[in-house]
Amino acid sequence: MARLALDTNTPIKICVAALVAAIIAILSFNVDASKRASIAWEAIEDGATVIDVRTPLEFREKHLEKAINMPMASLAEDASDLDRNETIVVYCQSGNRASKAKRMLYDMGFHTVYNGGSLNELENTRPVYF
Repeated sequence: MARLALDTNTPIKICVAALVAAIIAILSFNVDASKRASIAWEAIEDGATVIDVRTPLEFREKHLEKAINMPMASLAEDASDLDRNETIVVYCQSGNRASKAKRMLYDMGFHTVYNGGSLNELENTRPVYF
């Protein structure tokens, strides 16, 4: 009878491959985050309206200087009076709500909306002259 051989290196190879994939994913996320924040700052410098979609409590604790608080729960109503042709930058705590807000504003007929990501992303990429 033939004996089954167990390759003890296989679990290690799988773990190493998973670790490499995770590192690549984290690095590419950071590059994307930096890029979206840089694009958002360009729009802000050009006069975009900045909307913080976090809760009023989060907004009171800390926010960008020119930001307007329009929480996700009331964004559709709060943004209804804004000009659909003006440029909008949205941000939140992690970038998740900002992504949803961007889609919502596009669905409402806004033409130029940027997801600035998180407040931390924006603060960490703030141009020195701003």
